[in-house]
Amino acid sequence: MWLALPHDREEWGRYFDEAYASVVRLANTLARTQEVNLLVPEEGSNHPLHERVTCHAIPYGDIWLRDTGPILVHRSGALEAVTYAFNGWGGKFLFDHDPDVARRVAGLLGVPCRSSSLAAEGGALDSNGLGTFLSTRECLLNENRNPSADALDVERELAATLGCRHVIWVERGLDGDHTDGHVDNVARFVGPHTVACMEPCGHNDPNRDVLLEVHDALRSAHTADGNALEIVSLPSPGGIEGPQGIMAASYCNFLIANRVVIVPTFDVDQDAKALSLLAAVFPERQIVPHPAYALLTGGGTVHCISQQEPRHE
Repeated sequence: MWLALPHDREEWGRYFDEAYASVVRLANTLARTQEVNLLVPEEGSNHPLHERVTCHAIPYGDIWLRDTGPILVHRSGALEAVTYAFNGWGGKFLFDHDPDVARRVAGLLGVPCRSSSLAAEGGALDSNGLGTFLSTRECLLNENRNPSADALDVERELAATLGCRHVIWVERGLDGDHTDGHVDNVARFVGPHTVACMEPCGHNDPNRDVLLEVHDALRSAHTADGNALEIVSLPSPGGIEGPQGIMAASYCNFLIANRVVIVPTFDVDQDAKALSLLAAVFPERQIVPHPAYALLTGGGTVHCISQQEPRHE
């Protein structure tokens, strides 16, 4: 797994220290059962790290490696890095070095890059590993990403770069999501034709309409192989307030690792139900809660800050 330490105190404000400690905790948790690569500033880490955490001091902007890092895939039996045109989430957050992170990570790995002109981020996509992808029209078809592209254009590019055979489109993501509705906050594959999404926690849930829309879209969708989707309904954490209003809090932003599933938690009653439901979905993995409020003030949680590296064949 690839992660990165926060290093911009001005960007993180008063939550910098908590966010920093949160990433260290995540790295050390993952390292108990697998290798972890951690991007660090030149001065390294101020916290002790597990022996299976390898640090890399390269230039990078912020910690959102799901979006700035490469998507690592197997092609013809070899590992390859797929890189998309990263434009700072539609020009909203332009940090020095972020557009170069994917190529730098590929260089550290010594693997070839397949570059695409499609403006996209890893959090905008989720796959069942068999050619079916989830995404939102709000993000990939946004004028601030791909103004001249339609859904067919995007699907063709995903086919060429990631082996996509079918895209299940939902219209939009969560309110308060700085990424223009990344799908990893609203719907995730947890099996070949099983998708986890969220249901509103009540009539006052700020994302009630969005979550009902997503559920309806998934209920009528099929995979590339023609299978109807089975839906696992997680609760919504509800309205989680941050320094600038409602944040895009989601239990769908969980991170599937080799032997554990890391689940963001928000110190609300719904945490326990979400953890219990995901334990039933992943009986062979340990469910590990990860308090995520500090990370969320920066715009995302554990899936957003990570990027997996497939086993080398």
